[in-house]
Amino acid sequence: MYSWPAAPSSARRTTKRPSTPSASRPRSKTQRLRPDPIMERIDLSTWKRRPHYEFFKGFERPFFDVAARVDVSPLVALTQRSDLRLFATLLHTVCVAANATDALRLRLDDEGVVRVAQITPSFTVMSDRGTFNYATAPYVDDVAEFSRTLQEHADRSRNLPELFLGDDDRLDLVYITSMPWLDFQSISHAFSGQPLDSAPRIAWGKVVEAEPGRHEATFQLTAHHALADGRDVAIFFEKLRERIDALAGHAG
Repeated sequence: MYSWPAAPSSARRTTKRPSTPSASRPRSKTQRLRPDPIMERIDLSTWKRRPHYEFFKGFERPFFDVAARVDVSPLVALTQRSDLRLFATLLHTVCVAANATDALRLRLDDEGVVRVAQITPSFTVMSDRGTFNYATAPYVDDVAEFSRTLQEHADRSRNLPELFLGDDDRLDLVYITSMPWLDFQSISHAFSGQPLDSAPRIAWGKVVEAEPGRHEATFQLTAHHALADGRDVAIFFEKLRERIDALAGHAG
């Protein structure tokens, strides 16, 4: 859903706008994918996942979804004590976890499977008209620099008259969306049916104060089953937890 800006907590946003189940970007059915300049070709003849790849790649909907509740209190505390926006901090944290999860850097292409060196977030931006657009921003390790860059790309896309789809053929994208108005349990995404669409989708809902000083939200990962299994999803959530815990020291 619409993602920029997102409220640091339920108390920060009072204006409600209509929403749809998800604004995650579906690829065109006729699209050719643009290779990442730095990527590794997977040798299918020796790849341990080849049987799963061969089995799942032809499915009509080969994606599976896993949602989990995540304590984001350190991130809320960090943004309350700094100039960082919660959405940018959450998005950066998600990117760190995705980059640390090998399966989420795997992609299908015309020749088989590749591993990109680093993911790039493609995220949704709320416009002044109450609709949304897409934006893409480069990932950088420093969260403050990432937040500034993210804001620039969001402002550039926010009120474009047409949907920004210029980066949609990139192999390194991860589609990221948030729904800061609803504390959901799970969501569904739109898919175009393009056979080579293998980009993961990551979404989170409203950040709520579960108890005084403790904030949480539901995060959902949608992954291609030819490239990832439940264990890979668990690794992503483990890396997400590790990153949040690492930032806890900066929140005090």
